[in-house]
Amino acid sequence: MQEEKLHYVKETMESIAHQWRQPLSQINSTVSLIDKILYDKNIQDPLLEEKLQEIEALTRYMSDTIDDFNSHFAQQKEKIKLATVLENALSAVESSLKENKIEFNLKLDAEGECECYVEQLKQILIVLLNNAKDALVERNIFNGKIEIELFHQENEYVIKITDNAGGITKSVKEKMFEPYYTTKHQSQGTGIGLYMAKKIIVERHNGSLNVKNADRGTEFSIHLPEVQK
Repeated sequence: MQEEKLHYVKETMESIAHQWRQPLSQINSTVSLIDKILYDKNIQDPLLEEKLQEIEALTRYMSDTIDDFNSHFAQQKEKIKLATVLENALSAVESSLKENKIEFNLKLDAEGECECYVEQLKQILIVLLNNAKDALVERNIFNGKIEIELFHQENEYVIKITDNAGGITKSVKEKMFEPYYTTKHQSQGTGIGLYMAKKIIVERHNGSLNVKNADRGTEFSIHLPEVQK
């Protein structure tokens, strides 16, 4: 039964990837066309150029995500410093945080290695960072902040991502990791992100993904076992 489930998930991912390829290619072609029109008309606008580059960066990210999902079952665990994975994930969303005037602080208090599926963990961190950003933007929080921490305790590493967006209600917390549950408009997401994130952390990394209300917002914490010597 487990093998059948994995086979079904793999086929679903391949189908989604196939459906996404063409629209992504068309978006990139449209961006190139707009860029050519602006050049032919000698229109030089730094803001337009910046936004076109952002679109290209986002489509590259989506394309890379498709590749990551397609190779989901072929990936092997690697020993890597979690600090490196965190820095790479933050760099993927850094421009969006700055654009929305969200302050972020990265605190790394652990230098050891962890055995993980690197790209999967990176995507999960990006999901959590984007969720924190979206909450701050949607609630129009003044002086929005995201704290990212990495530290070691007992036999595990802990990653915490905390925002100051006001926290979540009990009813939302209880359903947050259910498949297809989302508090966003349908056009902004299907709720699959946190469900898949927890599934991957628990089943593929032997860890845990938790959420709770912090002082002024929401705190997500990922617990991963350290590499056994």
